[in-house]
Amino acid sequence: MTPVTTRPSIEETWVVLADGRCVRLRELGPDDAPALVAAYDAAEPDDLRRRFMGCPPPASYLVRQLKAADGLNHLAIGAFSQVGELVGVAQFDRSDGEPDAEIAIAVASSWQTVGLGTDLITRLAQIARTRGVHHFKATFFADNLPLRRLLRDANSLVTTTYAAGEGFADFDLDAT
Repeated sequence: MTPVTTRPSIEETWVVLADGRCVRLRELGPDDAPALVAAYDAAEPDDLRRRFMGCPPPASYLVRQLKAADGLNHLAIGAFSQVGELVGVAQFDRSDGEPDAEIAIAVASSWQTVGLGTDLITRLAQIARTRGVHHFKATFFADNLPLRRLLRDANSLVTTTYAAGEGFADFDLDAT
């Protein structure tokens, strides 16, 4: 008999950004697939290249990932504008119960440089810690300047290294 586990609930929260705009941060679920596809379709090609470290997958792949997210080992949170547009996503993925998780983040170009990425990473870290995640790891193109700025501003950043055009970051979530 398989034990029944309940998916921990995540409280949504509103955040005021540096430019005065407000966003609602909440967990993404299967019902958010249309918003995810719309955000993907509206994204700048360079933003998609940086997010996926090359050619982006089809939107249908992202929808399958979203529908398979269990909230414990695979979780995505979204930032929604006041009119309901998905303008940012942060996610973590880990092997079953491991203390380290790989993270990814994407913020719409018109929402960058106002603190949204920092708010998404901070909220994702808060949620991850409640699920036993102690480290975030990220791999990125070394020329991804928006992400490098975000990493610079992250309080929990332990190390950032670069090799062969790639960057690697390790966040100690217990240090924040």
